[in-house]
Amino acid sequence: MNKQFWLAELDQYGNPTLTDGAHGDRNGAEEALTLRKRLPMISTEGKKYAIAEVIFSEPTGEHGELNEGALKTLGA
Repeated sequence: MNKQFWLAELDQYGNPTLTDGAHGDRNGAEEALTLRKRLPMISTEGKKYAIAEVIFSEPTGEHGELNEGALKTLGA
């Protein structure tokens, strides 16, 4: 398992776009936001940010039932 911290820009609905990372700790993502706010070539005005903690794990293939009817329709 691998954990990373990213600076994420949030859209109007609160959906994140990862913009700066991967950082090994939260402090790195916090610093990235401070740098963005201080550098004149990057506009942060009117933008909303969050720190995202991302954990990667291997897919297992385990899940609930799939809608086979919908899959057949889409595959036709």
